[in-house]
Amino acid sequence: MRAQTLILISSDLSHYHPYEEAVRIDHHTLQALEEWDYLSLWRNFQTRTWEACGGGPIVAGMIAAERLGASHAQLLKYANSGDTSGDKTRVVGYGAVAITREKPTATKKSADFSLTGHEKDALMKIARASVETAVRERKMYLVGSTGLPRLEEDRGAFVTLKEHGELRGCIGYITPMKPLAETVRDVAAYAAREDPRFQPVSTAELSLLQYEVSVMSPIRRVLDIKQIKVGKHGLIIKKGNIEGLLLPQVPVEEKWDRDTFIEQTCVKAGLPRQAWKDDDTDMFMFTALVFGEHAMNEPAVPDQPAAPGPPRQPGPPGLDLPRP
Repeated sequence: MRAQTLILISSDLSHYHPYEEAVRIDHHTLQALEEWDYLSLWRNFQTRTWEACGGGPIVAGMIAAERLGASHAQLLKYANSGDTSGDKTRVVGYGAVAITREKPTATKKSADFSLTGHEKDALMKIARASVETAVRERKMYLVGSTGLPRLEEDRGAFVTLKEHGELRGCIGYITPMKPLAETVRDVAAYAAREDPRFQPVSTAELSLLQYEVSVMSPIRRVLDIKQIKVGKHGLIIKKGNIEGLLLPQVPVEEKWDRDTFIEQTCVKAGLPRQAWKDDDTDMFMFTALVFGEHAMNEPAVPDQPAAPGPPRQPGPPGLDLPRP
């Protein structure tokens, strides 16, 4: 009986970094675990953006727990070897986390992610400067200190470029690999120069571009398609190494209902429309904070967003091309 099941996962976290660096890396790992975002955990373990010597068992244990009805995690204690030995030059991280069926009553409800108008303007300026630098100078724009703490948080994001209302490029980082300001800088340049569906943006087009930024929420598996709300959730369909992603604003723009949205995400992945029903197909959902020129109304980001999987399409590693 599942009521008698105990899953014990044992792993160190980061290894042999200076104390402050270890705390930073481990914070991201433990935050994703508490957000139940095992897709981001797995991807960032693979790239060693985050670290845990038992990263595979952590993710496998979370998936197994989820299938037994447990999908909430609470950090009980974090420390590293520097806290006990006093030597903070090269430390090893450790954490204790409880996984439960019910959301722990002691867990403080996290506020929905939001940005002020000033923070949104700063990101739009970064996106535009990045595209213009990439197109004019063929190099990456240098982002200095923004002085805005939310833009220093690691978050995934997409930048969509349009010209005369038509899609001109769209690429993003699904998982939180870099500070938000750097993420927007990167993906804006890639959207202009690396989207294989289009020729690179030319200098003559720069004044014609409209920009839209979509800041990603954590990712969760879809356990019931009734969880999916058109206009609020984006989707990722994953079958083996084949994946496709559509942002939350796409079904609104295309006037799709939920079933069509799911089917079109399968099509985006290059799969049959009904592939989402296959036993070996995984479906994840997420929300996005969307803003920009001619952007749709911004959907709220819930504290329990669902998850997408990482699409593998042409372009730089870690990127996806989310539009049909």
